Amino acid sequence: MPSRILTSIVAGLLLVVLASGLTVAKSPHVVDPNSVTPPLNPAFTWDCFEAGAGITCQGTFVNGPYADQLFSCGGQPVFIHGVGYERMTRWHDALGRATKTVVNLAYPEDRLTLAADGSGPAVTGASHWNRHYTYVVPGDPSSRILTERGAIYLIKGTDGQVILRDVGQVEFAPGADFEDIVRSPGQHDLYGDGFAGFETAVCDELT
Repeated sequence: MPSRILTSIVAGLLLVVLASGLTVAKSPHVVDPNSVTPPLNPAFTWDCFEAGAGITCQGTFVNGPYADQLFSCGGQPVFIHGVGYERMTRWHDALGRATKTVVNLAYPEDRLTLAADGSGPAVTGASHWNRHYTYVVPGDPSSRILTERGAIYLIKGTDGQVILRDVGQVEFAPGADFEDIVRSPGQHDLYGDGFAGFETAVCDELT
């Protein structure tokens, strides 16, 4: 093999090794997910690492596919079928105390039917929204403020027309996730009446 070709091959391999070394040097330092406060949601698969002056944790969760009985319409059970995808990022200070969380949720099509296998006429629901948690006191869940933003629920009747919307923003009081609403700009057909209208609308469509 001519010497200049061999030299080129060796030089190329050396560049690959050096590049790999640089990549390793820039990789974030891995952190034990069990070391942060409060504990991370165990339903998610987590990776945590040092980032800047704190710790960042990223998790994923696939909800389902699920097939459950939801409620009844005049004694007839209503079943829901679907699957959801969630991605969560939580930021912490240098001591591992949570300061902020963002959850991206996508539930592309829930089917509500009177058939256990999901067949027949169906009311459908689609949701694409974000949950933001801000910790007023780092690491203290009782101080955190939850805000939901986006298309929280979009419900269509059996003819495909929208019958209920819950879009915009919903902000809860500190430590009162899903319970005490402080602000809710937008259209909220479901949150507004505690979801009682949801059951009525579904039953009207299916029975």
